[in-house]
Amino acid sequence: MRYLFLFLALSLYSTVSQAQFDISGEGKVYLTNGSTQEFDFGFSYFRQEGRYRFIVGRHNLAVHKVPKKYSLALVLQGEKQIWVTDFINEPLNGFELQLDDYRIKLFKDAKAKDASGNFVLQINDEQFYFSRGPGQINFYFTEDGIKNVRVEGMFKPKK
Repeated sequence: MRYLFLFLALSLYSTVSQAQFDISGEGKVYLTNGSTQEFDFGFSYFRQEGRYRFIVGRHNLAVHKVPKKYSLALVLQGEKQIWVTDFINEPLNGFELQLDDYRIKLFKDAKAKDASGNFVLQINDEQFYFSRGPGQINFYFTEDGIKNVRVEGMFKPKK
């Protein structure tokens, strides 16, 4: 009985000390040529061969610990198209991404008069417009996964 308790205690300890996460995401990009393309984009953090790996989208990095944040750049070009090279290396009219508890969407809205190029970024129920320069969606992490998502370089429209 004593060995069973010791085994359970060590199992719990090793699970806690080697936190890992795997957050899968699915999305769709709307290309400027009128076509759509599906893609996978997520975050993973795990131990492999004695080293920690952090995977974001199609990139795989060796790390010492969980990165504090990852920034997804949204570049508005000529108020006509968006570049999000983490998704695809082509100009976009918009995208949709479901990632963990976050529904992220970029689309054109003719009613968004204050938005550069009429582009609107929506994360769950919050909307953002481009300001000056690129926009960023910053994902903040703990060893358990996404802690928070914040937008920079964009502003919330007045209601």
